[in-house]
Amino acid sequence: MKRFALVLAGMFLAAGVRGDKTLTFAIVPKLLDNPVFNYAKLGAEKRARALGGIRIVWRAPQEADAAKQVEIVEGLIAMKVDGLSISCNEPEALRGVIDRAVAAGIPVITFDSDSPKSKRLTYYGINDAVCGRLLGEALARETGGKGEVAMLTGVRGAFNLEQRMNGVRAALTRHPGMTLVQTVACDDDIAKSVSQIESTTRARPGLAGWALVGGWPLFAAGALDGVDAKRTAIVSWDALPPEWAYLESGKVRLLLAQRVFHWGVESVNLLKAAVAGKKLARNTFAGVDLVTTVTLPAYKAMWKRWEDPMTPIGDDPILK
Repeated sequence: MKRFALVLAGMFLAAGVRGDKTLTFAIVPKLLDNPVFNYAKLGAEKRARALGGIRIVWRAPQEADAAKQVEIVEGLIAMKVDGLSISCNEPEALRGVIDRAVAAGIPVITFDSDSPKSKRLTYYGINDAVCGRLLGEALARETGGKGEVAMLTGVRGAFNLEQRMNGVRAALTRHPGMTLVQTVACDDDIAKSVSQIESTTRARPGLAGWALVGGWPLFAAGALDGVDAKRTAIVSWDALPPEWAYLESGKVRLLLAQRVFHWGVESVNLLKAAVAGKKLARNTFAGVDLVTTVTLPAYKAMWKRWEDPMTPIGDDPILK
């Protein structure tokens, strides 16, 4: 009987160490109206179900707005959530509220878009500057290293997008026959991005190429109808299902794919580790998949597994 009591006491002690209460992790993407974040949500919810004892709270402004994102995080601090994962619209605008959350005892990580000067514990995502250079070099290959090119970005000031653009510019400086003649910002708005592609194409019909540091226009059907694919090479970020048709038709030459499901999966994993008192690396860099017509079938197979609610999201090989 005494031995049973000791075992039972040990079980209760273990439960207390594990913290068997349901943990509430809040994930705050840049905005609601961007398909990439929908898949991060699926990944987070899938991982939370697999682990058990974790509730996901998903909050974001309707449009990319740093001030509204700060308000949302303030509300989550007041809720006393157990962890926060944020994709920052603007690094300095979010810095103060991240530091306040940490001061309140809430572990904070960033994903996709960082606030590097804040007190967040880790950043999970790609090295945007390095991957921006990959995109720029891909554009150079597709244009033969010659001609005038344009670049499309989203929200001005977003850390990840600024780093990607810097990477593209750095790559293009290695190709003196290429000139970046225009950069347009769509504020992460799909309709606006389509309009900017159309208006820029009309104004500059001789463009040799586009570098899209986000895939916004490719989430809409017919966005590149006015672009001559034989004359104008397009390389783009992301590889969501609506973008595959552009690759298959030849309208787009390369998709540089972040693993958007994993934003959610790793947000849950990292926050759970932080709550358990584990030390996190300052940056947790992820790889990117180079999706071409050759690698697209393998990418589609991985995507099917990621999207399947019954299949765990594991470490699939990076496509190169």
